[in-house]
Amino acid sequence: SLSLFFVGRWIVLAEPDRESSGGEGRVITSCRLACLAIKKDTALINNATPARRLLLAHSSLDPRPPALFVRDAGSSRRSSPNLGSSGLRLTRSRMDLWFEDSNAAGRAWKVLAGKIAKARARRGARLRAALLAPR
Repeated sequence: SLSLFFVGRWIVLAEPDRESSGGEGRVITSCRLACLAIKKDTALINNATPARRLLLAHSSLDPRPPALFVRDAGSSRRSSPNLGSSGLRLTRSRMDLWFEDSNAAGRAWKVLAGKIAKARARRGARLRAALLAPR
């Protein structure tokens, strides 16, 4: 199982060390919160398991998606749209984050959605400050 941490404006998924209780472990993946979007998975009527998942979508100008994220089929190098004359391409990837039941998934969604919204609201702060600075 993985542990989910927030470090500043980053989300970190880490695998705890089974033999140590001192917070030891290894980082599996990390990415900026502002690059993420989150969606709840709908519960299937005929699903017998209580496990639920959250769908994380990652969008970035970096051509490599973070570890554990799977590049979307439409986000290949050839088919990705150009974002201007500089030839920058937006890379989209996704990850399914599973939880033991709907309560755990609901709590995680609430926290993650809030952190993502806050990070996205702050991402243009330096640009706004530069544009509004007196000359």
